Amino acid sequence: MMMTRIYLIAIILLTAISCKAQFVQETKPLYSNDNWREIAQENTYYKDFNNDLGRLVGTWKVTSGFETFELSLVFNEKYLTTSYTNAEYEEDMLYGEYKYINSEGIELVNSLGELQSSTDPYEHLIKGNYITNINNTELCETCTDELAVKLHIDDPQRDYIPYRMYIQHIPANSQGNPVEQIKLVMRVSGTFTYPLGELGDDRIRLGFYTLNKVE
Repeated sequence: MMMTRIYLIAIILLTAISCKAQFVQETKPLYSNDNWREIAQENTYYKDFNNDLGRLVGTWKVTSGFETFELSLVFNEKYLTTSYTNAEYEEDMLYGEYKYINSEGIELVNSLGELQSSTDPYEHLIKGNYITNINNTELCETCTDELAVKLHIDDPQRDYIPYRMYIQHIPANSQGNPVEQIKLVMRVSGTFTYPLGELGDDRIRLGFYTLNKVE
């Protein structure tokens, strides 16, 4: 009887150890060796090891004449995602909201009050985590070793237009700037078709912005 009990306990322990071993999560960098990660793998955590996303967290703002662009970004650690191959994995992400007043002083978008409404990045107008060499953007032609982050940004009245931002972080007291800044370029991704009857004008100005961090 005693031997049978010991045998059963041993089987239970071995089974538990085996199951635990099967679910040990592997951690990999979001960005490595100048390449975005390949197809996401099951039970893997893609981590912002080098703080490329983290350094963009906060509120950033620029005003030029009547035009104002202000955005707030939040870091989401270990966001659970399912890939198109049905693999479940976790990844660090940024999400946020923004305010845009055009050059005529008309407020076209102001979703900053929705920043705390959800921690799901896909419930917000700004989201993403794509890291790339800055040479793949229009931000800097001489910054060979620097990286930029691409985020998607939506116009709530033109959500069919695929806007995206490439963002470069500029530390305080560098490039002659006493304050921490981000430089970004706003573009539309590729080609797309406007839904029948929908407006096709860009309410958000495309081009370059330099925003100061708001303490």
